[in-house]
Amino acid sequence: MIEKLRRKFILYAMLSVFALLSLILGSINAANFLMVANDADQVTQLIADNDGSFGENPPPEEDNNPGNHERPGTLGPGSKETPESTRFFTFSFDRQGNINAVDFRISAVSMEQAKSWASDIYSSNKAGAIGWTETYYRFRVYAKNSLTYVTVIDETRELSPSYRILWASLIGSGGGLLASFLLLLPISKRLVKPLEESNRKQKRFISDASHELKTPLTVISANAEILEMEKGASEETEVIQKQVGKLTAMVKNLNSLAKLDELDDSLAMGAFDFSAAATEISESFKAGFQRKGKTLRVEISPDLTYQGDEKLIRQLFGIILDNALKYALKEASFKVVGASNRISILAENDAEGLEDGSLDRIFERFYRSDSARASEVEGSGIGLSIAKQIVDKHHGRISAKAENGRFILKAEF
Repeated sequence: MIEKLRRKFILYAMLSVFALLSLILGSINAANFLMVANDADQVTQLIADNDGSFGENPPPEEDNNPGNHERPGTLGPGSKETPESTRFFTFSFDRQGNINAVDFRISAVSMEQAKSWASDIYSSNKAGAIGWTETYYRFRVYAKNSLTYVTVIDETRELSPSYRILWASLIGSGGGLLASFLLLLPISKRLVKPLEESNRKQKRFISDASHELKTPLTVISANAEILEMEKGASEETEVIQKQVGKLTAMVKNLNSLAKLDELDDSLAMGAFDFSAAATEISESFKAGFQRKGKTLRVEISPDLTYQGDEKLIRQLFGIILDNALKYALKEASFKVVGASNRISILAENDAEGLEDGSLDRIFERFYRSDSARASEVEGSGIGLSIAKQIVDKHHGRISAKAENGRFILKAEF
């Protein structure tokens, strides 16, 4: 159990680190790519405003005021260097779909390749569309003067640093996760050490208490029997025997808890007849229900087999049926069904004082509901916690709820 808790701590901590890195680095990379796309869209808009071309660049005018000049190396959509540095091509299409080259300032593709490329974009997009094509190229489709234009600009130079940052982020994230994992291994050991020690002491206490209680219970029971033989049965000896029986059942359950804790995940797994085991255990309880004037309805699907610890599964059947016997008012049902490679155990009984909703707290050790405390029903609050441990060790699920005055317990494997 402690090892599972440690693994969960490492898992949740790693997920938290992963989420944080994803949020930070994802935001940085998304903003980076968005800025590149925004700059590219401004350039294609400039081209669109000039009917698919930057036009002829006029010679620079002399300016004696240095303050009017841009700083050397300043680039961007509004830079004077943009027309010279932008690699693009523009084709126009008339209403009949005839294509005409408007401007061609790119050496990465041939004229024929560009023409085919522009035709594909034109046929699959409407005027006003913008987007990426062939990873590194940004396009814009726009209409002007009864013509439709397709402009494609090469953003390889602008996107390359962004992809380098992306790869660096991925590698850095991987390294960060690995470093976090290596750091969490020793930290998790130190964090769970107090819990491990507490759990060890709890197991030792349960084991010792169950063994220490056996001898005085045996002595009390034997003396009560002697008193009955010498002076006859009385109300006092009946109370003694009843309480001894209750304590003996509690000791038995404590022993079961101690053994289950020691088992960890090493169960005696094997294939067995699930239906036959359920039938045998349920038959043994029918007499008990009859003695108390209660009805038990049993429904078990035949020929169900299961790979598990048969001894523990039989114990599970006994706990579920014993719980129904104790708390049922007049009748209870016990069903075992199989469907879609799963086996379900469903136990129901009428009950009083239960509000509709989940009752999963009953699987906590020594927990008893208020109605159980107020009633004459005997119970230690251990049985269903053992049932949950058995189901958990078989990687199943168990739940309990109250609905319309009925207690419903369901286990699935």
